[in-house]
Amino acid sequence: MKFEKHAFISYAHIDNQPISDEDEGWISSFHELLQSMVSMKLGEKVHIWRDNKLRGSDIFSDEIVEQFPRTAIFISVITPRYINSEWCTKEIKEFHKVASGNMGLRVENKSRILKVVNTPVDRTKLTIE
Repeated sequence: MKFEKHAFISYAHIDNQPISDEDEGWISSFHELLQSMVSMKLGEKVHIWRDNKLRGSDIFSDEIVEQFPRTAIFISVITPRYINSEWCTKEIKEFHKVASGNMGLRVENKSRILKVVNTPVDRTKLTIE
């Protein structure tokens, strides 16, 4: 199966707040760097996407879920806010469900769900139930 999107970055929006007016948020910087580095490594432009506009008060969007069958990898940016976010929990559970049904959670010996630990959290809270 060929995926339209290489990866989805799941994060808590509060974790993308810039520290100063001259900076962009940590998530934005991570996204740009990851996209550039992976594109250089593969020798072609990769398509990494994330939700830029929806907020925690919005209704969980089918817009995101509809992309999951066409997305190869789910990247969770782990922070205390991410772990406590109902929205982020829904995203990872939905990707897990979709991935289990279309190609599985692994491609060869590689997981399709990755964690980037921005801020250490209690490891027992990192399970999908």
